[in-house]
Order: sequence, then C-alpha cells, then structure tokens
Amino acid sequence: MKQHFINNKNTKARVYEWGRKENPTIICLHGLGSTSLSFLELGELLKDKYYIISIDLPGHGRTPAFENDEDYGIPNLIKWVSDVIELVEKNSFYILAHSWGGCIALHYAAQYPEKVKKILLLDGGYHIKQTQYDYFTNIDKNQLDFKPDCSLEDEIKSYTTDFDGYIFSNWNDFLEVERNNYLRWSKLLEQATKDLMKEEEDGTIRFCACGDTARGAIKSMYNFPTDVIYDKLETTPILLMQATIPASWNEIRTLLVEEFQKRTNSLVKRVEATHLLHWDNPFLIAEEVIEWMK
Repeated sequence: MKQHFINNKNTKARVYEWGRKENPTIICLHGLGSTSLSFLELGELLKDKYYIISIDLPGHGRTPAFENDEDYGIPNLIKWVSDVIELVEKNSFYILAHSWGGCIALHYAAQYPEKVKKILLLDGGYHIKQTQYDYFTNIDKNQLDFKPDCSLEDEIKSYTTDFDGYIFSNWNDFLEVERNNYLRWSKLLEQATKDLMKEEEDGTIRFCACGDTARGAIKSMYNFPTDVIYDKLETTPILLMQATIPASWNEIRTLLVEEFQKRTNSLVKRVEATHLLHWDNPFLIAEEVIEWMK
C-alpha cells in the first residue's frame, strides 16, 4: 500500500494505491464522511490481481474541502474527479464505489463513458433523495426504529449535527465506540476508522469531514439526482450490490432499486449486510469484484 499526495495549482488530493501498475486499474470512490482507506481490506485482498487507486474526495480524509457548499454540485465535482483521474490513470478503468461515491461514479460514467469499463456499486447510486423524503413522509412512522429524514432540511440538519458533534477526548474512547458500530472488527478496520478522524491541538479527536462538507454533498445529491442520467448508462455494465440490513429500509430500497435496474439494465445482487457491506463482508465483495471485473 502506498500513499501519495497530488498537490498542483488546481488539484489537491490524497490517494492510496495497492498492487502493480501493469494490472487492470480499479478507481475507488468512497461514501459521504468516509475516506480512501475505507477500501483498505479490499485493497489488500485484490492487490495481486488489480492496480487499485482510492481517492480522498473533497473535504474527506486529507483532501481539502471546497470553499463553498455549492462547489459540491455535480458539474464542479465531476470536473475535480476527472482532473484527479487524469493525473493517475491515462487508460480506461473499472470503478468500485460506495454510497455517495456511487452517485459520483454514475455521473462520471455518463459524462466519460469511454473511460469506464465496468462499475461495481456498493449500495450506492440508486438513492433518490426526493423519492426517499416522500416515502418517509407518508409512511406510518410508528413502525420505524429510527427518525427518518422527510426533507432536504431535515437531512442536512441531521448530517451536520452528526459530523460536527462527533468528538472524543482521546483515541481509546473513539475506538471503543467504533468497535460497537459494526458487525465485525479487524486490525485493518481499526486503521480505516482512525483515518476518519483527526487530532486537534487540544488533544480532542474530531471527524475529518465537517458539517459544511456534508451539507454540500447532500445538496448535490438532491439537486443532481442520478435518475436523470439513467438513460445515459444503458451501455455501461453496472453491478449493484444491494444491502438488506436494516429491514426497515427494505421497501423503499426495493422501489428505488427496481427503477434503477429497469432503466440502466444493471445487474443487482442482494447481500445480507448493512450499508457498509464491504466492511461487513470484505471477502464476499472481493470475490464479486474478481468475478465482475475479470
């Protein structure tokens, strides 16, 4: 595994790499609030067969945030991603993307179809914000075990509160909470979770991604939904790995995935896992990557 920083006039980003450059290239795009090291376990499992490049998206990990939340709009964000990719890979490649990264991957593929061989989405790309808000507004909320976001304002408030409020007095307290947040734990997951955070001068441990970044990303997904480009993706081979946990999301997930599959001609596989399915079962996901991208 190698870490390096892109630092030129217009583009600054942290990038991790696994494997040899002569192997087929996979570009990895992480989800909202995450970092390039969220693919650490998959990178280690796949490095003998692929050259894997994982990018810290703006405002995440060690990549600087955009100055304004409007800069996270898809036109500017896809230009930024394209600029980074041009610096690290000149040929066509595969994309492995999780959650928000899946939305970015689909918009990138719609704009640069000649660059993308295949896409594997990890429970991402099919979430349409307004459809979700309408669903949770009209459903009987007593049957839910969580408070749903029923508007853009609700979701922005929820994310900014979580991101700006995720603070710990020391690393041990943080790791104790994190161990209980996932279905499994490993030394590599510990490394990946520590990468989510930064230590301030006063010794407190804070989330690398801030509320302003979350606001920009959520607004971007709302203002530039992927369903407006579904018809442009019909010729791009896409495999969606759909999470099934929690069960309370199954109905809306199924509605969204059925529309996505119908309009993009994508292949869909359901995985008994949470939204972080590559953390829940990295071995299964690695097998799916090898099968899909061979």
